[in-house]
Amino acid sequence: MSNVVMIHANHARIDGEVLTIDRKFHIGMKDYAEKINAPLVTLHPQAARGAAIMDPIELKVSELPYRIVTIPYGGNWRPLPSSVPLLHQEISLGRLVYGGYGDGMGAAAIALACGVPYILILEYDLKTQITATTMQVNGKVRRAIRAGRTTWSYYREGLPEMRRAHSVHCNGYPIYDVAISENLKALLYLDSRMSNDMIMSHEELAARLAERHGKPLRLLYSGRYEAMKGAVDAVRVGLECLAMDIDIEMHCYGQGSLAAEMRELAKRSGSRIVIHDAVPYPDLVKIARTFDVFVCCHVQNDPSCTYLESFGAGLPIVGYANRMWERLCDASGAGLCSPIGKPHLVAADVRRLTNRADLATKSVQALDFARAHSYETEHGKRIEALNEVLAEGA
Repeated sequence: MSNVVMIHANHARIDGEVLTIDRKFHIGMKDYAEKINAPLVTLHPQAARGAAIMDPIELKVSELPYRIVTIPYGGNWRPLPSSVPLLHQEISLGRLVYGGYGDGMGAAAIALACGVPYILILEYDLKTQITATTMQVNGKVRRAIRAGRTTWSYYREGLPEMRRAHSVHCNGYPIYDVAISENLKALLYLDSRMSNDMIMSHEELAARLAERHGKPLRLLYSGRYEAMKGAVDAVRVGLECLAMDIDIEMHCYGQGSLAAEMRELAKRSGSRIVIHDAVPYPDLVKIARTFDVFVCCHVQNDPSCTYLESFGAGLPIVGYANRMWERLCDASGAGLCSPIGKPHLVAADVRRLTNRADLATKSVQALDFARAHSYETEHGKRIEALNEVLAEGA
């Protein structure tokens, strides 16, 4: 039986018999392997020795329920020329390719050339792609050039690949709105690692709300310490809260290039804001349950799993009204939105949640939305769709 070839942008490293990979990836792949009606092979950029992998786990290659191939990359986020024949070989032998535009491998174009149907997995619409590619570019002219190249690539390659795809799986509202106009077989899902057994119960939430009464409001940020995630602005929200005499304490968990800047800012808080290193996801789930509110200053319109994972811990979200969070905030009723780049307005929303009745209402709404969109539900949509395509091909 031919393979389903899955394309992943997250880095992997194989040393002898040991695979080092992101925990979230492996959890998802185990579920796929159990429920998809075909063998699976997954292709990844090869992580350099010593390179950081978020929430890494180590696994024996021989014990994996799927086959994994790492592709050596160059410095331009493209496979080395010597890797291209391997890509063609794996894709040409596949029954179906499941991956994304902009994955760096050009998998959709290779699949088309090999006559293999493909399903795109998409997260970033054009505006988000431009944000991602220009965020750390200095100078207006250089940013404009980079934005122009991104736009050209999107219209020259991205939209045609959507139209030619068998179907498109869309992580989040912004990209779904685009894809459904290009390909009628577009599937909307909301990404999350929050399984049903990880979602806090209403009884546990009620106990936390009662226990936290009269104590400082505990603010949480977790994720990458990078500009697109608004990590520095999240710390600024905490500082603005203190300047407004809002009784808060704040903790951040993650890793990234802005960690030093965040720690320097946090010094102004008198130990009320603490910047931690990343912790394993199972530990983060337990930690999150001890907080009251999640601060999310993402400047991009990305469908971060942070949203549903925070909801699963009974945490309402205050943050920037990027197009993903604005839609999700409206759909869930589990948070508040403020204009991007205005941390003092996010702090004003934090003040609103010092009203314990409002906090309780939004915390319950967060749990209800997480339960309705659990990992099992959202991942199940994708598995069902894949099996339908495989059945068509049979």
